[in-house]
Parts: sequence; structure tokens; C-alpha cells
Amino acid sequence: MKKFVTILLFMSVLFTMFASVGQAAEAVPRLYLNGQLLQPDANPQIVNQSTVVPIRVITEGLGFQVEWNNTAKTVTINDGSNVIKLTINNNAALVNDQVVQMETKPIIVKGTTLVPLRFVGEQFGLEFEWKADTKEVHIVQPPKQPTGWITGVSFDGIGGISVNYEGAAKPNKVQVLDNPKRIVLDFPNTSYSSNLATELASGQVKAEVTDNPLITSYRYSIFSNTPTVARVVLDVNADTGYVMTEGVGEYRIDLMPSGEVPPEPETPADPEPELPVEPEVPVDPQPPVTDNVYDVVLDAGHGGSDPGAQSVLKRWEKEFNLSIALKMQALMANEKSIKVHMTRTSDTYPTLLERIAFAENVKADMFISIHANSLKGSSATGSETYYYRENSKSLAEVIHKHLLAGTQLKDRGVKKEAFKVIKETTMPAVLLEAGFLSLAADSKVLFDDAAQNRIAAELVAGIKEYFKLK
Repeated sequence: MKKFVTILLFMSVLFTMFASVGQAAEAVPRLYLNGQLLQPDANPQIVNQSTVVPIRVITEGLGFQVEWNNTAKTVTINDGSNVIKLTINNNAALVNDQVVQMETKPIIVKGTTLVPLRFVGEQFGLEFEWKADTKEVHIVQPPKQPTGWITGVSFDGIGGISVNYEGAAKPNKVQVLDNPKRIVLDFPNTSYSSNLATELASGQVKAEVTDNPLITSYRYSIFSNTPTVARVVLDVNADTGYVMTEGVGEYRIDLMPSGEVPPEPETPADPEPELPVEPEVPVDPQPPVTDNVYDVVLDAGHGGSDPGAQSVLKRWEKEFNLSIALKMQALMANEKSIKVHMTRTSDTYPTLLERIAFAENVKADMFISIHANSLKGSSATGSETYYYRENSKSLAEVIHKHLLAGTQLKDRGVKKEAFKVIKETTMPAVLLEAGFLSLAADSKVLFDDAAQNRIAAELVAGIKEYFKLK
């Protein structure tokens, strides 16, 4: 039985082997990944008593996604659960947006990126075995248990596919393949609920779609067992494009003619290679104010190329979100004790990290993210308010009371959920789901100007109540 030694011991042995003066070329170890011999395009090296290896030795064999930015000299590695960003000749790395110091810097040798083996191995849970007699390094990826389960894949009969899930299920970057054209979503570390697993006993589940100009069929299966990867494939026509949005426990793909797909936002320039780097944030046009003024950030969800959910009235969620935020901004323009900061004032798309950084940079006293809900094929209705941190619960209760008075829809309650913008901000923060765009009655209310004015006024009243302002 193979005996795995700790990474530290492995590194010590490997260093000893490399460190000898006049080391013969054949002493360079052979690398094996999950039992298969690797042929790296550059030999491992010892730097500051640490072993560095070609990045593709680890990433390509394991199927991780790798992105290289030649301008900033950064490499980003994503295994579906963890994201590591390394900068050449820099000891600081970003691991899931957290700064972590490395003992050894990544380097480039003859055009090949070499990264610290121990550091990358620790982040991705790799195990190592050193065979001294044959001078072999065996790298093993232990099997991972699924972190999420797909509970349903459905088609609304028009152009929308919903993938419902429980747990933590996040797809890799969507692939669009040709000949024939298909849209592919891979969910790493994700399996299927028991009822769908029974259906998948024969391999895959496929549903044909007839008389539809956008899609001919859709199917889902287990793409890989080690690690577990669930795959959803949409067989679409050559002129079909898509927009994908994420809701609570749901990913939705809305199909449309390619010419109607909103344009992608301009890719922001990558930061300088020095880490950590704060993301660029929206410019706040308002001048500084005196003390005893509360800073309130209004975040109109989605925007730009991310339209959010589409209503049954063929209006986009991003329109509703921005309209409410602008109405609230106008109502509070003359409030001497409140200064409003907007994450967006037009049809643009600040990233989630930019929204968070914006709120932190203005040292906000409150953060309100405005959204509308959608659940195709359901009669769900009503308004709900989300919080995550305990310092946000009382705000959620006050704002939710006024949200209900504004929408006059069913009370779906105050709920706790780890949405990124309310989890990673530090001030009291809430996310509002005003109503369901997938229901005609809710959608009619949300896009009625008089109702929007009422919602905005009530939310402003909730802000003033929370701060105990007259």
C-alpha cells in the first residue's frame, strides 16, 4: 500500500535531490499525475528551498481553468470551487479574493510559467508521494464529495431553460460549441438529486423540443465521476444566442436570436501585478458633507449586459431596479441627514466586487440592493427581503415592512441568504426581491409608474425610520 508523506517531507527530499552541486540531468524527477507520466515543457527547479513546477503540470491534467494575462503577468487558476490568482515575481496571491503570502514567487523560465508546488497543492488539496528508488513524484487528486445537487432541469416552452439546485452548485464558464451548435454548462463537484439520479441510470436524460426557432432539444448527464461534474447541454439553432442569470437556487438561460443578445461589457484593464489591488469602483459625484450625515448606498442590481430576469411583459429586471433606485435618489436629494451613493445611474454593469468595494470606500452606513424575482412555470408571488450578517437583521425587518407597504404584494418574509453583496460588505446590508417578474400580476405592479413611486417613497421612509430621522 502506498504511503503518502506530508508535503513538507516531500519538499525536503526533493530539495535535497536538487540541491547537490553538479547534479546530473537524469536526477530531475519524473512527475506523475493521478498515475500518468507527465511531460512538462520545463524542468522543475528549486527556488528559495521550494520546488516550482510548470503551471500546466497541475492544471491541464486536473481540468482546471487557467487564464493568463500577459500585460499584468498574472495567472488565474479555477477548479470550480477555489480561485487562485498569482502574479509573476510577487509573493502575494489572491485565494478566493483573500490575500495569502507565499514563500516563493512564481517565475517565468524560457517562456514557461513555474509556480510553487507546495502552495498550489495546499490550495487544491493535492497529495504527494516521493519514490526515492525511481526518483518519481506522484501527485494525486483525492476524490471530492459533491457540494451541490441539481434538482430539476425544465423548459418553459418559449425560450427559457431553468436549472434548479440545492447546496453549492456553480457552473464553469459557459461553452458554446459548433457543428452542431450547442450551449454547454458544466457544474463541478455537483451531482443530481435522488429522483433525477434514478432517471439517469441509463446514461443521460434528453428532451426533444418541437416547433421552436431557438432550440431543438436539451439534455443532462454526469459528465465525470472523478471529480463529479454534472453537464447540461442545450442543442440550439445556428442563430441562437443566450443570456444566463442566477436566482435563489436557480440558474436560468434565456435563449434569443443572436442579434438580440445584449453586448458584453468592456473588459476592465487588469490591475498592476502588485497585489493586493482593490477593484476600480464607480465614481461618486457628490461632494463631501459634514458630520452627522448617514451615507446610504443604493445598488440597482444587474445592468448593462446583465439584464437580470425578463418579465412576462417582456421588460427586463435591470430596468425596474434602476428606476426604483433613481426615484429613491430623487426623494432623498434634499435630505440634510442622508447622503446617497449610487453604484450605477445608467444602464451599466459594475461587477459584484466593484459594488462591494464602492460601499466600503464611501464608508457607507447602509447598503440596499434592489432586485425583482423570477420563477418560470410557478405561481409564486410576493415580496421578500434578504440579509446575511446579524448586524443587518434589524435593518431587514424595518425595510421589509415598508417594502410590503409599497408593493402591496404577498408577504414572503425576511430571510437569511449569503448573497455576495450583502455577505461581503461590512455595513448593515439588505437585498430586496420586490416581486416576481414571472407572474403577470406582480410584473404589472412592478412596472407601473404609480406603484414604483409608492415603493420608492416607502423604502425612503424605511431608511429614515431605521436611522430615527423625522
